[in-house]
Amino acid sequence: MKKTILTTLCVLFSVCALFAQTPDSNPDFDFSVEIHPNPKPTIRPKTIVNNDIEAYYLYGELSLTFNVDLGNADIVVTNTTTGESWYDSVNGVGATSITLSGDEGYYEIYIYTDCGDYTGTFII
Repeated sequence: MKKTILTTLCVLFSVCALFAQTPDSNPDFDFSVEIHPNPKPTIRPKTIVNNDIEAYYLYGELSLTFNVDLGNADIVVTNTTTGESWYDSVNGVGATSITLSGDEGYYEIYIYTDCGDYTGTFII
């Protein structure tokens, strides 16, 4: 009986340790970031689809592609773990890249446009 309980506890702790592992601390890995329209109402509402803005993180840079003309866009990226923030502005259809510190943490992206607000998050 003791052997069964001990085996069960070992398996349980192994599974918990597997789920508790942190993501790779190397900031050079890449991944895409989902950007979503903010659900709060805007002054000038417009139908917004998820493909309006694409975001991708690679080698410490966050690349943003604006697939439709959303007018003036102010971008704020914040590492909520360290408190660092980065800012950029774009206008119309196009792309921009923001060089981040690459520090580990939880990052929030806020994009304020003439046609509505967008948000996204990712973890390094």
